[in-house]
Amino acid sequence: MRTNPMVKPQASSGWAVTLTVISCVCLAIATRMFWGQFSPAAVGWFLVAAAVLLAGVAAAIWFVKIRRTKAWITHAIQQWEHFTAVKSQLGVTTEVTVLDIQALDPIGTWVTIRWDKFGYVQRAWMEAIPDEIWRGSVLLISPDPAQIQVHGPWPEIYYLMAIDYHAFAAAQALPYFRDHRYHPLARTNSFKA
Repeated sequence: MRTNPMVKPQASSGWAVTLTVISCVCLAIATRMFWGQFSPAAVGWFLVAAAVLLAGVAAAIWFVKIRRTKAWITHAIQQWEHFTAVKSQLGVTTEVTVLDIQALDPIGTWVTIRWDKFGYVQRAWMEAIPDEIWRGSVLLISPDPAQIQVHGPWPEIYYLMAIDYHAFAAAQALPYFRDHRYHPLARTNSFKA
């Protein structure tokens, strides 16, 4: 099963924390044994080896987790940069966030959306689009004036046609996009790719 790319991966894991703690405990016990001479040196060396091995495994897990998180942030910032560029080129657009996906169909999807500007939540039929959309995706769309009218009632179901869809980005990544400290990381990694 694929994980949702709109959700930032965790930088820590239970295994990494557990292995780090066990490694520290083994190292502390081994040090105590060497200093106190309570047991033979072989047990102490075994505990040192176990501590080093466990610390190495924990470090590898931390390294992979941190690298995945950085890659996610880089990709998410690039998505938001594309999103903003498309938005600046178009006329009337708005942003909606996909809160839930109820049913998938080859010709479209039933979703629950939130109109970000108004905070209004409603059910929508989204015609099949070229991008794979997940929960937590922010979509840039051109609202249909036949369905949404100024000072008019909201439609019970909004029908989002594929032609009105323009771009998407991860809602969870918006703080990283707004924080300019992460932009050099995205530019550096985009040149490596």
